Amino acid sequence: FTSFTATTSFVVFGLLVHDYAIVCLTIGFIATYVGQIVLYYLMSKYERNSYIAFSIGGVVLLSAFLMTIQSLVSMAEGGGRHAGGICGREGMSH
Repeated sequence: FTSFTATTSFVVFGLLVHDYAIVCLTIGFIATYVGQIVLYYLMSKYERNSYIAFSIGGVVLLSAFLMTIQSLVSMAEGGGRHAGGICGREGMSH
């Protein structure tokens, strides 16, 4: 539900880059499917539910690390306060 709301906001404001959206949708479905299979296997084999919390924590940690790298690279390039990244369109007026 949250990702649907975010995607809708991007579409409404004209910020969605359709090429990226298709790739991200495909990666999202594949990653979700593989994650479900792996977690089901681990929880069945070791009879522990903690793997769910560990996987969520790992994703949050990875996200924080990558956002830090993105910010450092942006500051090093002199990006200042410009928000963008892979989703930003070149030449968009602010």
